[in-house]
Amino acid sequence: YYKSLVDENSINVLVIGPDKSGANYDTLLIASMDDKNNIVKFINLPRDIYIEYGGEVKKKLKKTWPSYSSSKGIYKINAAHTIGKSIKYKDGQGRFGSPEFDFTADLIEEVFGIYIDDFVYMKPSSFKRVVDYFGGVDIDVPYRMKYNDPTQDLTIDLEKGPQKLNGAQAEGFVRFRQGIDENGKYVSIGDIERKANQVAFVKAFMDQHMTLKNIGKVINIFNDLDSYLSSSVDNAGEAGEYGKVAEKLFKNKFTQTSEDIECADAKIGGVYYLKIKQE
Repeated sequence: YYKSLVDENSINVLVIGPDKSGANYDTLLIASMDDKNNIVKFINLPRDIYIEYGGEVKKKLKKTWPSYSSSKGIYKINAAHTIGKSIKYKDGQGRFGSPEFDFTADLIEEVFGIYIDDFVYMKPSSFKRVVDYFGGVDIDVPYRMKYNDPTQDLTIDLEKGPQKLNGAQAEGFVRFRQGIDENGKYVSIGDIERKANQVAFVKAFMDQHMTLKNIGKVINIFNDLDSYLSSSVDNAGEAGEYGKVAEKLFKNKFTQTSEDIECADAKIGGVYYLKIKQE
């Protein structure tokens, strides 16, 4: 990428949101905590980003998955975990002990210069349970969102305007890409705008629920959510350390910011991708 995105001393957590099946990564969101400068930055990586793999990765992949090149969208960043798993990246000896998470984290570091300290993987269908756990989220829905896809068990029906979303409604809000507007016309917002909606949702969630009161209960909250999440933060002590960082940020009235990844549309092998702006 053509510029630096985070402070070198930041703590960077990768939040992964899979689709219903768990096979694909719908969301790759980096929460970067800079307690020195009192900033929390959100970087949402568009899932269609094109990744140019080197010969070594392709050689290993061809051995384990000979037909990989015919798989549609295999060079998108949201398929990186599949490649890592297929080539048995680092044989499970990486810092996370998982080929798919280690490969994805190392790829992000190589492409964007962001070292991933930890990851949080939201188990399929658990996003709405997490939102309901915290009592919903107040947000201003920017436009009518109406969409139905029985194959994904997904129904979205949100009116435009300020409202409190429960878990199911929040899931529809962050997943909406296309549907019917208030005039009954078909609309498509694309992945970039959907990422903007997701960042807006995370900011609203942080403002409303990541309070000092909740931070004080962070260990209990972490344990309660364990059935909904998988994470490299695997014990109460590590969760408590994050709680201390969060407490410091809140006491200093931290600033929330976001960073968009600059990309250009591209067609490669007949498949739609986004190519990042490079140095």
